[in-house]
Amino acid sequence: MKRIEKLALIGFVFSMFSTVGLAQTADDKYGKDPEECKTKISLYREVFKQKNYKEAYEPWKWVKENCPMSTKNIFTNGPTILEYKIQEAGTDTALREQYIKELFDLFELRIKCYPQDEGYSLGRIGTYLYKYYPKQEYQKIYEILGQSIDLDGIKTSPQVLDVYFKASEIKMKLDKLSTEIMIDAYDKITDVLNVQIDTCELKHEASMHAIYKLREDLENGTITEDEYAVIYEERAADSAKTANEWKQYTNVSNNLDLRFAKYAQCDVLMDIYGKKFATNKTDERLLKQIIKFFAKQGCTDNQLFADAVEAFYQIKPTANLAFNMARINMKKKSYNAALNYLNEAIAMYEKESDKITAYIIMIECQKQLNQYSAARETAYKILKLNPTDGRAYMLIGDLYAGSIGACTGIDIPASVYWAAADKYNKAKAIDPSVAEDAQKRIASISGRFPAVSTYFQLGLKKGDSYKVGCWINETTIIR
Repeated sequence: MKRIEKLALIGFVFSMFSTVGLAQTADDKYGKDPEECKTKISLYREVFKQKNYKEAYEPWKWVKENCPMSTKNIFTNGPTILEYKIQEAGTDTALREQYIKELFDLFELRIKCYPQDEGYSLGRIGTYLYKYYPKQEYQKIYEILGQSIDLDGIKTSPQVLDVYFKASEIKMKLDKLSTEIMIDAYDKITDVLNVQIDTCELKHEASMHAIYKLREDLENGTITEDEYAVIYEERAADSAKTANEWKQYTNVSNNLDLRFAKYAQCDVLMDIYGKKFATNKTDERLLKQIIKFFAKQGCTDNQLFADAVEAFYQIKPTANLAFNMARINMKKKSYNAALNYLNEAIAMYEKESDKITAYIIMIECQKQLNQYSAARETAYKILKLNPTDGRAYMLIGDLYAGSIGACTGIDIPASVYWAAADKYNKAKAIDPSVAEDAQKRIASISGRFPAVSTYFQLGLKKGDSYKVGCWINETTIIR
C-alpha cells in the first residue's frame, strides 16, 4: 500500500513529517546541532534509566524532532515515556489525545526512518489503536494489523496476533458478518503461530539433547564433575529460555483455540467447506484449511475430512497428511496400511514430539496385529528420542499386561503382571507426569499377581528372581 493510503487508513494527520527528519541522512545523523543532540540524548537516557519519565519527556522529544536518526532508542523508549504522559494527563481529554497522537506519530516516524520496521510499527499502531479506541477504530485496527502480519510473517508478535483476532471479532459483530471472517482470521494467525511453535520446539529439543549428551559424557568419563557442573549450568539456562519461548507461543495458541471454538463447530465447518470442496477438490489452500480446522475442532470422523486428506495426499504428500492417512486407515481397521503411512510420516517429521506421537499410534496398530515384540521395539524408539518420556514404559507395561491370553504356555502365566509392574514402576521413576496413572495401573494388576501356592510348588518364594518366558523373555522379581 502507498504511503498516502496508509496515512489515510490510520486516520491521523502526521504533519510533523514535512519538517522532521526528512532531510537527515546517515552522514548527519546528529542533525544541524550535533553537540546539542548528543547532550539531549545523554540527559534523557540518564533520567529514563531512573524511570523518571516525566523529566525524560522534553529532552527525548527534542531528539525525536531534531535528530531522530541519532539513536534508535528514541523509538524503543518513546512508547514508555508517552504512555506515562497519557496516564499523567488524567481527565484532561485534550492533553491525553495530544499524547496519544504523538504516540502514533512516533511509529509513523519510525517507518520513515527505518522502513525495514514497517511491519513491526504497523503492529504497534494497531495494538495501541485497540487499547485506546477498540470499537471506534475497529475497521482500521483490523486492516492495519492484517498488513502488519502480511509484512512481518513469522516475526509477528503474539500480541499482534491476539489483537487481530479480537478486532476481527468486533468487526464481525458490528458489521453483522458471518463467522467466516473469524475462520479467515484464525487461518491467518495460525499460519504464523504454527511456524513459531515448531521453531521454538525444535530449539528446545536441541537444548535438551545437549543436556543428554553432557550426561553421557559424564557417565563415560570424558568430562570431570567440575566441568559437567559449569557446562550444565549454561545448557540448563539455554533449555529454560527455549522452554519459556515455546510456552509463550503455545499459550497464545491454546487461548486462541478456545476462543475460536465457538465460531467453528463441526456443522458450521461442514456448511462452509462442504460446498467449496464439492466444486473444487484440487485447491491446495482449501484442502489445507479443511484439514486444519476439522482437526482443531475434533471433526475428524467427518467424511469431508477424510476426503480432503486423501485428495491433498495425492497432490502433495507430507508428514502430517501421511499421519492423517494412517488415522483414517486405523478407523477402517486397515492396520497394515496404517503402519505404512506411519513409517512414511516418521521419515518426514522433524520434531521429536511428532515422531513420538506417530510411534504411539504405531504401537496400537502393532498390538491389534498381535505384533507384540515389534510394538515393544517401537516403544524403545520413543526412549531413544526422549529418555525421560515415561509413556514408553507405560505402553510396554500395557503390552505385558495384555499378553495374559497369548502367554498361557509358560509355567506361571500370571507372571506377565509382575513384568508389567516393573515397567510401570520404571515409568514412575523417570517421568512424574505419568506417576499417578502408573500407580493406578499397578493397583489394578496387583490383585492378579500369581498366588503364592502357584510359585511355591515350583520351589520359589517371594523375592526370588523369575524369568518370564513367552515373547516377553525378561527377568522379574516374585511379589
